[in-house]
Amino acid sequence: MQTVKTDVEIRLPEETVNYLQRLDYELGGLQVLHTHALNAGTPLEKRMEIRREYQERYAEYQLAKQEMWAEFDAQYPNCRWRVDFQEGVLHIEPQQ
Repeated sequence: MQTVKTDVEIRLPEETVNYLQRLDYELGGLQVLHTHALNAGTPLEKRMEIRREYQERYAEYQLAKQEMWAEFDAQYPNCRWRVDFQEGVLHIEPQQ
């Protein structure tokens, strides 16, 4: 008999969801800004400033995700997960 694994949904604190969403949004904006700067011939110094800002925000986002997931990692090892910003829910997908 095969066991069917289903997704787990956990409501996250609103401030956690808002923080993660803000960082995600900022990363997207910085990516667009960097691409535009490349295409527009923006001076190297300014492009490097945008890139540094992106790298800092990326590191902050990765750390925030790690800290959020640390609470669930022991209970749900080897799972895929994502945060639904609109619903404020962490979706955990057990791996087979």
